[in-house]
Amino acid sequence: MPPPPSAQSRPEEINEAIRAFLTDRDGRPLTLAERRQYEILRSQWLDAVRRRRH
Repeated sequence: MPPPPSAQSRPEEINEAIRAFLTDRDGRPLTLAERRQYEILRSQWLDAVRRRRH
């Protein structure tokens, strides 16, 4: 798995981290802790997309 994205990561880097995170779970439902981690990654991705637009 790639290193966790930073606050300044590009959307593509964060998307890669999200894909790797979900792939590692092999399609099984996320635990509560994993769901929180996914939401953090998703929030970072949204922030990166917004930064790119401005």
